[in-house]
Amino acid sequence: MSKWKGTFEIELGGEKYQLRPSFDALCEFEEAAGVPAHVARQQLIEGNFRAKVIPAALWAGIKGEHLMSGQKCPSFRVVGETVRKAGMFGFQVEALKFLTYGLSADDIIERIENDEPEEEKKS
Repeated sequence: MSKWKGTFEIELGGEKYQLRPSFDALCEFEEAAGVPAHVARQQLIEGNFRAKVIPAALWAGIKGEHLMSGQKCPSFRVVGETVRKAGMFGFQVEALKFLTYGLSADDIIERIENDEPEEEKKS
């Protein structure tokens, strides 16, 4: 498990990448996608999203990890075209995971990663 909460791995175009849902990565996502992260997350859940949303989420997550590790990041265009060739819907879950982790508190991410149920709220 990564030291950075919510970091996870995907395979894209035969390459393995780590996605890091950091604050900077969320800002990069919003800039690339042209939509706020919370709105894009809801659109992914509903299946009604812009073509840029999935590649933007993957690219921003990859960039978030690569900036921290000093690696070169593939361009948004390269990620977008690779996603298109593989099938956009094949990455919907990963894009949703990136946005969910990026918008969630660390303790919630930890519970998700450990597959723990949320505590019931008392009325």
